[in-house]
Amino acid sequence: MDTKQLKIMTLDEAVKRIEDGMVVGIGTGSTIELLVPEIAKLVNDKGYQLIGVCTSERTEIQAKKLNIPIVSVNEVEHIDIAIDGADEIDPQLNLIKGGGAALFREKVIDEMAERFIVLADETKLVDYLGQTFKLPVEVDCFNWYQVLKRIETHIDGTVTRRAVQGQPLITDNGNYILDVHLISQTDPYALHEFLIHLTGVLETGYFLNLATEAIVGTQEGVKVMVR
Repeated sequence: MDTKQLKIMTLDEAVKRIEDGMVVGIGTGSTIELLVPEIAKLVNDKGYQLIGVCTSERTEIQAKKLNIPIVSVNEVEHIDIAIDGADEIDPQLNLIKGGGAALFREKVIDEMAERFIVLADETKLVDYLGQTFKLPVEVDCFNWYQVLKRIETHIDGTVTRRAVQGQPLITDNGNYILDVHLISQTDPYALHEFLIHLTGVLETGYFLNLATEAIVGTQEGVKVMVR
């Protein structure tokens, strides 16, 4: 099976965790794009009274087109469950996220959620964070280069500003993304603490101690990992 088929395998398990009346945090990325129509079926076919809170403008547009009621994060007091993808998952369910450049909004919503469920295919499972994917860091446009140089002097690796078609990528928050390529295994807790205190850094793509469960599509079937 290809990776898309592996992602599709996770959808039924994810939908089972959504109950009528919930406030649902809806993530961003290719796996969630497959999940949103399944959430819409709960609303449109089964009559569930759900409220969605989206982690990106792209997801919000898709959800609204499918008649899922959507509100902003500032209009809810709590989130019952958040469902999102990940770029890497380590054995302790710590994550790297941000491949879709929505990491700040994702972290806001995932931290609010009573339960945070991760959907992924088996290629996202790693021995340690940074093994296969660069760490995204959202930074202010004003001093992005100064931040980049400070990070490079601190790590064993390189840092680049993310671009799309030759132009700097701009997040939904109006910021840049720096992608940190870690050459050697690095303590994610220590690196996050260093990065988050740099003036100009909004958030890092380390999602540590947040996920409560991961639903992973593998060649042998669906694997459920619980913290």
